[in-house]
Amino acid sequence: MEQSKACGCAGKAAGRADGPARDGERDGGPRGATDRGLGRSAGHGAGGVADGLPGIAAPAAFQMERPAGFLGSRALTGCLFAVYLAFLAWIVLLKGQFSLDVAGTMRSVNLVPLAGATVINGAADYRETVENLVAFVPFGLYLGMLAGRQPLWRGIAAVAAVSLGFEVLQFAFAMGASDVTDLIANTAGGALGLGLYALARRAFRSDGRALRWCNAAGLACTLLVLALTALLVAANG
Repeated sequence: MEQSKACGCAGKAAGRADGPARDGERDGGPRGATDRGLGRSAGHGAGGVADGLPGIAAPAAFQMERPAGFLGSRALTGCLFAVYLAFLAWIVLLKGQFSLDVAGTMRSVNLVPLAGATVINGAADYRETVENLVAFVPFGLYLGMLAGRQPLWRGIAAVAAVSLGFEVLQFAFAMGASDVTDLIANTAGGALGLGLYALARRAFRSDGRALRWCNAAGLACTLLVLALTALLVAANG
């Protein structure tokens, strides 16, 4: 009997000693805090999502986008576009000359598509039409890069407006032939450029990535064209 009573007293004492510890776990006491701290440490080691640590991908809403950098800047795109427009105006209006002597030398209007093509050996030569189309492809590319996800018709309308402006200026200052074929070819080239940038954006699955690659290509082409133009001017000077 005395041995049983002793065991009972020892059990009660152990229960009283464990009671505060269990209450501490429920109430956020030292032991509970320690366990929670260990849980958080384990979460950190595995790369907890809530803390945004590596290991487990964070939700899309919390993922940080890569910084744009120099090539991903739309300011660079704007500069390249400005250089392109200046070069385009120099070719279309001044015919590649550095003087205004071309003004007042020629004025003609053609309102029939493909009727104003140059005839060589009795056959129409559409090389100028193809050249106009290719020359306006960068226009559409740069416009798409700057405008972002704007409706396609707005970009095409902007290309057509600029092309029409060139044709009107040529007529007003007698700087060349104002041809509806040129207007159509220029607009088609710009639309092709807009489509190419849309394809690039889909291929890269990111507007920022497509912008960086197109800026890199545009910068390389711009520097190459400027270098070749400088060589031609120096050779003919």
